[in-house]
Amino acid sequence: MKNLVFALGITIALSGCARYAEKEAYEVPTGSDVTLQKKDGVSVSGKLVEVKAEQVVLESRDGVRMEIPRSQIASLKATPVPEASRDVPPKAATGTGGVAPSAPAAPEAPAAPRRDDKEAPSRKTLEFREVTVPAGTALAVTLATSIASDTSKIEDPVRATLRTPVSAGGVEALPVGTVVLGHVTSANQSAKVKGRASIGVRFNTVDLPGDGGREAISSGTVTRVAPTTKKKDATKIGIGAGAGAVIGGILGGGGGAAKGAAIGSGAGAGAVLATRGDEVRLPEGTPLTVRLTAPLTVRVPVK
Repeated sequence: MKNLVFALGITIALSGCARYAEKEAYEVPTGSDVTLQKKDGVSVSGKLVEVKAEQVVLESRDGVRMEIPRSQIASLKATPVPEASRDVPPKAATGTGGVAPSAPAAPEAPAAPRRDDKEAPSRKTLEFREVTVPAGTALAVTLATSIASDTSKIEDPVRATLRTPVSAGGVEALPVGTVVLGHVTSANQSAKVKGRASIGVRFNTVDLPGDGGREAISSGTVTRVAPTTKKKDATKIGIGAGAGAVIGGILGGGGGAAKGAAIGSGAGAGAVLATRGDEVRLPEGTPLTVRLTAPLTVRVPVK
């Protein structure tokens, strides 16, 4: 009899606990964000979808449906609303579409103080104008490449730079230091008998400073010819004849002198025939003047 009473008491107590748990679960309305604490210490958060006698159904934020037996649940509580969210006024429906009005726009940041154009020159777009340098204009250049009649070959590249500016239309079209490019047009070495050495060069391109790029030009050929050696040759022959006359006089008087002069003269002429004339050598730094044979149009920035 005592055992029957004890069992009946246990049953009534369990039934009361179940009704209490069910009541506790129903105190949180479905659709609420809840935090469920399981008896094994695991915490589960989600939206309360349904409360059944045997289980509670939750839905996670990514849409996964979870059915948790009530026997495993230690507690079920609504998730507290964040403090920041409590100050947000409830959305009010509009009179037509039922869409809540948008939140008031955040105040605009004060506009940055406007800088004077003089303080920001990089924003100013550079303007250019075309300037034409007429034909016949002289370009005073300085060689940056060494050339010579006995070492240079035709088509060898030649580089020079302007040593004085070139102006046209009241503006500076080609500043000092502008690179001028060309090539060797002729290179003749000095001959032994006749033929003087010479070197010729022509320029066909200007490389403008900065972003100006390159422009083709037409110019005349600059030629340098070695000086004549006639005076030196005559001197060599004369010295030879005098020495021959002295030798002839020692050998035997007038006739010997005549023969010695002829021998000396032949020796001097032979020395001249065996010797080459002077070469033309224009080292780096040599000044030259080039004349344009056609107009040159370039773009210059407007200041």
